[in-house]
Amino acid sequence: MAPRLIVLGWDSATFDVADLLLADGRLPALGALAEKGFRAPLRSTWPPMTDCAWTSAFTGVNPGKHGIFGSWYRAPGSYSCRYFSGRDRKAAALWEIADEPRFLVWNVPMTYPPERVHGAMLAGYGAPPGAVVSEPRDLQTSLAQRWPLVDLLDRAPHGSLEEFRDDLLRGLAAQAQALPWAIREIDADVVLAVWPHVDRAQHFFWNFRGTRHPLAPVVDDVYEAMDRATGAVVDAFPDADVLIVSDHGAGTLNGDINVGAFLAQHGHAEFARPRRSPASLVWSLPPSVRRLGRRVAPGLARKAMSARLAGQLAPFDWNRTEAFFGFHSDLWLNLAGREPDGIVSPDRATAVVNEIRAELLSIEDPATGLPVFAGAHTRDEIYSGEHAALGPDLMLDPWSAGYRVAPSRRAGDELVIPPEPLAGVEAPWSSDHRPLGIFVAGGPRVARGSADELNLYDVTPTALALLGASIPEGLDGRAVVEAIDPGHVEAHPISAGGAVARRDGEGGVYSDAEAAAVAEHLKELGYIE
Repeated sequence: MAPRLIVLGWDSATFDVADLLLADGRLPALGALAEKGFRAPLRSTWPPMTDCAWTSAFTGVNPGKHGIFGSWYRAPGSYSCRYFSGRDRKAAALWEIADEPRFLVWNVPMTYPPERVHGAMLAGYGAPPGAVVSEPRDLQTSLAQRWPLVDLLDRAPHGSLEEFRDDLLRGLAAQAQALPWAIREIDADVVLAVWPHVDRAQHFFWNFRGTRHPLAPVVDDVYEAMDRATGAVVDAFPDADVLIVSDHGAGTLNGDINVGAFLAQHGHAEFARPRRSPASLVWSLPPSVRRLGRRVAPGLARKAMSARLAGQLAPFDWNRTEAFFGFHSDLWLNLAGREPDGIVSPDRATAVVNEIRAELLSIEDPATGLPVFAGAHTRDEIYSGEHAALGPDLMLDPWSAGYRVAPSRRAGDELVIPPEPLAGVEAPWSSDHRPLGIFVAGGPRVARGSADELNLYDVTPTALALLGASIPEGLDGRAVVEAIDPGHVEAHPISAGGAVARRDGEGGVYSDAEAAAVAEHLKELGYIE
């Protein structure tokens, strides 16, 4: 059998780039789907970050219901951080809601460790080196016999930018072959695959666009390679409905906001006396040296990583600190009764949040005179559900304005500072996420048209409607009926099922060594300090 539905995740793709390439005929596969099908901008989650956004796309609910609020995230009730795994997800995903079709779940974030599904799962994103990333395990073995497994998983820059460009393009060429092979091998009815290559290219090569630099065409080249991989899949299975989805968009990164300095300057936090242990200094070494250290002295490497992770939320004196930031523009009160050394009493919480929000929204970039935050949202304004209490007290929006709150938690006078070079390539990010991604659909059951804007939460109910499956009550998205052929809707009326299924995730899947390896990967990508 051939698949009935294929969802391809173009991580971080934006119409700002795609439309220029479409106009020049350089994305023929995407262009053919859009011309005969449906397209719309796609609103992301808060925060518009890979892990929680893709989880929302494939559950149809907000982080307050599925429990994933980012990648590295503060551990509840502590000043340390932890990495979410697939076991932390509390809501059923598409492959669990519609469990009758055979699914191939391919590199979808927040699926590690791989779980048994009706079909197969490759859960490479978030997997530590050497881990088993497929269920059944034979899939990983078979793939590794045909392609270098590293080309089928997420990549971080470990050398020059030129080498990273080659890694990305080679990886997409491998994906163009491996994904159709795996679909046939699994005999999948539904395919859910995420390719991170555009996101990685935009972070590191955006600033070269439109210049005479030899790396100027890299972002466009990666989009074109993504389109070729998409075309290989679409051509192999012409009778399938295809959804092209991105979890967020991208745009120019204007600078970092030194939120640690801001909190200190406004009397909301006080920096502790700096302490640099020998173990923590390991993080300043080049990646190649750190990898050698893991092999020669694994115990010291784990200690170094643990020391670094424990200090991720800023080097504050917690007995004199009212608020602190996490990783993704999430602000937390140092709340008495919730934090170990909380000093803000619950009766003052609302007043302190409102005070800090007003001060943050007044920050301007001295170079432009424009605000660095486009908005600020309290927990109750953006999250709902039984896990909403795990969300931050305030979520800032620097993305819409083109800024980022990390990595910049140090003492200093300047609040807006240049992005810092990353150790892997000695180059900073020049692009960061934007809240609007893309939605393009085509196929025999897809109608022709467009919409002003859809929501990432709409992906799962729309997929269920295309499959003729019932849609659980309580999803935050809707089936985009206007994107579905009326004849299919008439033959398969959209029906409501039971409540959203819950999962009792165990969490805590990573050992210290595995968490350290994943942290290093995210550091080399620029997602943590």
